[in-house]
Amino acid sequence: MGPLSPLLDLTVLRRGYTASNITAALKAVHHILSQGWTPLAPYPGSDTLWRVRCELCGTEVLRFYSHLRRGRPLKRHVGCLPLAEQAAALAALPTAPRVTFSSGQILC
Repeated sequence: MGPLSPLLDLTVLRRGYTASNITAALKAVHHILSQGWTPLAPYPGSDTLWRVRCELCGTEVLRFYSHLRRGRPLKRHVGCLPLAEQAAALAALPTAPRVTFSSGQILC
């Protein structure tokens, strides 16, 4: 995400920056990072397409967080590593955070 990208997409999240929305967004970002995805846009909500990058191969795709949180689809996307190689590739990813947020990005 860019340095000025907010954590939440307020055009989608009609209730704005509520504690519930901020918590959901932080949980979603943490979860997808642990699965080898990096958000390229603010969290739009669970059932809205979210632009993310696959850290196994660098491909940018649109995914529903509701699917990613359940480990779906099993095949990451067309052109990614074979399923048999994905677990090892995920384990080899750096453990340092790939996305950070300032309080201004979360609360602005």
